[in-house]
Amino acid sequence: MNAHVRNLESEDDTPYWAVCRAFSNRVHWLRPEIEKTNHGTFMPTYVRVWSSDGKLSIREKALMPGYLLFKTKPRLWGEVKNVEGVYDVLSNNGKASRVTDEEMRRLVLGHILGEANEVDLEGLERQFARQKSKRDRARRPRASRRARMAA
Repeated sequence: MNAHVRNLESEDDTPYWAVCRAFSNRVHWLRPEIEKTNHGTFMPTYVRVWSSDGKLSIREKALMPGYLLFKTKPRLWGEVKNVEGVYDVLSNNGKASRVTDEEMRRLVLGHILGEANEVDLEGLERQFARQKSKRDRARRPRASRRARMAA
């Protein structure tokens, strides 16, 4: 029976992913603070690429602004809640709510593959179209003086 109790304790003590809420402008500052408490963190992001006036712009943005995923053990999640800048830890029945392994796999793979990335190059296409039309409208080169005299 002791082996069964030990087995249950080891299952309860396995690390899992949970979610904390923070002010969205502090999440980048908060990640290292949480990692100092020996908790791994993950913040899924996406890249937005767009152009305006022929200038290409690229920004990395948080996929879930104000939320940060962290890896914890059931008894240690309070350390994250006590970090300055953490607004709240999503919890259920007094324990940090678990993010399933399948959800984490989907988030990590989506982050790696760039599934949420936005690319809008319409402004560049318009500029290239304008440049091409200017070239097409340019006057034809004039024949040389000798060629005009011969004609």
